[in-house]
Formats: sequence, structure tokens, C-alpha cells
Amino acid sequence: MKIRSLVMGVAVAILALLSFTHQLKAQDEKTSTSISIEKGVHKVSHTNSQGRFNVEYDGRIEFTDDDRAIKSISRGGYLLIRKTSFGDRREILAEPNADGTINYEYRVGRNRQEWNKEAQDFLATMLLEVIRTTGIGAEARVERFYKRGGLDGVLQEVSNIRSDYVSRIYLDALLTSQNLNNKELVGVADFISRRISSDFYTAELFKDHSNKFLKNEEATNAFLAALGRMDSDHYIAGILERVLRENLSDSSLEKVLLSVKRMDSDHYKTGVIKSLLDRKDLNDKTIDRVVLLAGDIDSDHYATQVLKEALSRPNLSDQAFNSLMDAMSNIGSDHYVTETFRSMIRSREVPDKVIEAVINRIEYMDSDHYRTVILNDLFANNKVSEKYFESLLRTVGKIDSDHYASQILARLLKDKTLNDAMYTAVLERVADIDSDHYKVGILKDVMRGSLNKKNLMGLLKVADGIDSDYYKSEVLKNACNLVRESDNEVKNQYRSVARSIRSDTYYGKVARCID
Repeated sequence: MKIRSLVMGVAVAILALLSFTHQLKAQDEKTSTSISIEKGVHKVSHTNSQGRFNVEYDGRIEFTDDDRAIKSISRGGYLLIRKTSFGDRREILAEPNADGTINYEYRVGRNRQEWNKEAQDFLATMLLEVIRTTGIGAEARVERFYKRGGLDGVLQEVSNIRSDYVSRIYLDALLTSQNLNNKELVGVADFISRRISSDFYTAELFKDHSNKFLKNEEATNAFLAALGRMDSDHYIAGILERVLRENLSDSSLEKVLLSVKRMDSDHYKTGVIKSLLDRKDLNDKTIDRVVLLAGDIDSDHYATQVLKEALSRPNLSDQAFNSLMDAMSNIGSDHYVTETFRSMIRSREVPDKVIEAVINRIEYMDSDHYRTVILNDLFANNKVSEKYFESLLRTVGKIDSDHYASQILARLLKDKTLNDAMYTAVLERVADIDSDHYKVGILKDVMRGSLNKKNLMGLLKVADGIDSDYYKSEVLKNACNLVRESDNEVKNQYRSVARSIRSDTYYGKVARCID
């Protein structure tokens, strides 16, 4: 029984010890580090389950190859390490002497002690943790590890560093000081994306050294592929916009587009696409891909920004233009459709393909206001092509508002390039307007200009269909001078319309015009 009890006791003790060890390990993983830099002086405070240490340093500091002692401190520099653990406080201050040796001041609690083996052992025990927590001497250590073990040697040491902040210091030193070959750059790009969890530090490294990663196709592809493992669109966009300042191959541009496609934020996606469209070396295939990306943008606001930027490029191919027009169909807001078209047609003459695209698209718009805005802009600087005239009138026919329809019809009737058949077709559309007020407004407006006989006869015919004696007389009064200068056929037409006025008062006002 005693033996059995002893065995059970030992087992319980072992389990308790294992449990205690596990708790210590779990607690040890809970660390916090704060770092501040002011006027070149670095201050670091690090806390874990074993206690706390504070480090303060300035200048360039190098360590021995085993990282257990200080090799040198630059003139004016210093290193202060203070360790507090379970009530025990120790402190080391290291400063350079004039001859390059190191002067040490060692304290236990408040008491200064001799620089003896105990002090040296304390420094040796502390130093590696301090180095890996603060980044002190990173440049010299990178040089040493690279000479000893190449890239793998450096990356192995960075793998032992738990802080992204410090890891970034080491990788920055590596990329700055070493002339890495293509294979090594591929390895570094992969390492950064897999080992550094912070998108901020990843972005800083990639932006600061993008010119190195973009030296060749293989490294560029690895670099851009690494972006796919980042989460923050903000930082991805910052990297890509920096990358787009470089000379990139078509293949690399394809990788950039792939990175953009994976982004969720329409805001950042748009920023990168606009930077891409600023490049002068884009081929039609790439522009086509950019337009397809615009189709993935949910926000009409941002999609419009991209399309306006793309449409502003000179000498767009038919393929790229057609793709842009297809992308326009994904924009639901009439406001943004209008904004896009106006940027394309305002203050300039445009080819037939643009006119066709505009007319085809506005047929499906809901807002009469925006339809009118676009058409007014379109024909302010462009002739009304007979090729698209029928489509244009069909579009006007879909406008419910007499107010907006009358604006377009009045503009058309002032176009001197219209042939007689086209002019007659417009007048027929004017006759279909329900409101005598707007109908008369169009006729009076048009009659302020010069008209040929056929056009004037057509205007009088429209006036004949006006129900209101008041409005009919208004048209005839305005036509009076034009009719006086015309032949008898026009005058007879005028008299016929006048006789249809039922009110003696209004008839009297117009009958005296030519008689």
C-alpha cells in the first residue's frame, strides 16, 4: 500500500509540475512592448510573465559574434538595460571610453556593484532577448549572419524575432545592405508575406524596396503574388500605386490587375486603377482588362471615376471603347451615367460611334432631366447625323415631360443641317406634345430665326392642331412677318389656320396681319 501510495503521489506531483510549466509557457506568451524614439534616443519597455525590462540607447552599437557581450558603441552613444523580476532589480549602463573600450556601471537595487563575472553573466543572459526585442545593432548582425549563412542565415534569425516591428528593421537592413540576386529576392518576398502579420510593416518594406523587387520578371511576380496574402486594401493600394511608377512589363501589369481584382474596397480599387490609367504604355488588352475591373465596382460613384478616366485616354481602340460602353450598362444611376457621358462629349466634336453609344444608352434611362442634359451637350457641338436621327426621335418620344421634350425639339429645329424630311419629322413630334404651352413655346422660339417655305408651312400646320384659340393666335402673331414676306401659298395656309380660331377677339388680332 505504501508503494502504491508513493507511486500515486509521484504521478500527481508530475502532473502538477506539467500543469505549472504549461501555465508559465502560456503566461510567457502574453507579452507587451512599447517603443518610442525622440531625437535619436530609443526607449523600449518590455513586459512578460518573467518580469519587465527597460532599454534606452543611442548611437551605433555592435555585439560580439555570440551576442553575449558588447563589441563597440559609437562616440556619444550609450546602452542602458534595467531588469525587474520578482522584486529583483538590476541595471547596466554601458558607455564608450575615448580609446574605444566600454565602460560599465552595474547596479543591483540602488547599490552600485563591481563589474565582475556576475555582472558579465547577467549581461550575457539578457543581451540576446534585448537585441531581438529592440532591433539594436540590426545592421551589423545582418551583415554577420549573411556572411556566415547567406540569406537563409538572416531569415533564420528573423524567424526567432517575435515582433513585426523588429523584423521589419532586419529585413530593411538586409534589402538595403546586400545585393541580393533574383532567387534571393523571390525568397525575401515570400518570407515577408508569410512571416510578418502586420500589413503596415509589410507595406513599408514593399514600398521602400519595390525598385529591387521589380528588377526582373521572377522577383516581380513573387512580389505581386505576396500582395495576395495581405488583408488591408489600404496598404495594398499604397504598394500598387508605388509600383505603378516603375517600368513594368505587360505580364507584371497583368499581376497588378489581378491584385486589384482581389481588393474589396471600391475606394482603394479606384485609386489604383486611376494610377494605372495614368500610364502612357497601356495596350488595348490591358485597357480592356481595366474596363472589366470597373464592372466589378459596386459603387456607381467609383465606377464613374474609372470610366471617365478611361474615356479620357486618346485614341481608344474600338474594342476598348465598346468594352467601356458595356461597363456603362452596369451603372444604375442616371446621374452617374450622365456625368460619364458629359465628360466624353462636352465641348468637343465626337465620332459617330460615340453618338450611337450615347443614344442607345439614354433610351433606357429613367430621368427625363438627365436625358435632356446629355442630348443638349451632345448636339451643342455635333451635327445631327441622319444615320441616328430616327433613334434620336424615338428617344425623345419616350420622354414623358413636355418641358424636357420641348427643349430637345427646339434645339433640333434650329439645326441648319437638317434636311426637309428630317425637319418635318421633328415637327410631327412637336405636334404630338400634349401641352399647348410647350408646343407654342417651341414654335415661337423657332420662328425667331430664318425659315424656308417648306419649314414655315410645316410650322403653320402644327399651329392648326392647337386647340386653344389663345395659343393658336400667339403662334400666328409671331409668324406674321415671315408670312408677309412669303408667297400666296403660305399666306393662304396662314388664312386657313386663322379661320379655325373660334374667338372673334383672337381672330381679329391675327386676321389683319396679311389682309
